[in-house]
Amino acid sequence: MKKEQLLSNLSAIGVNATSYSLGEIRYSDCVCVVAENDKWKVYYVECDKPAELAVLDTEEQAYDFVYETFCKWLGVEKLQ
Repeated sequence: MKKEQLLSNLSAIGVNATSYSLGEIRYSDCVCVVAENDKWKVYYVECDKPAELAVLDTEEQAYDFVYETFCKWLGVEKLQ
């Protein structure tokens, strides 16, 4: 999905904007999506320590992964 759709979907399921960062690692408890070495990496940062959750080929795949991960964590169905 595109960035705008991810932002809309996360808002719709009640994810606070402080719970994620798109484009940079933010050193607080959140999910971060960053481009590194021609890949898109998704990290979960806890106690200022990033843990890699996924390495994906495209930005859209990374955003899909972030959305699906939040849905699982929150126990909600994905929006259509």
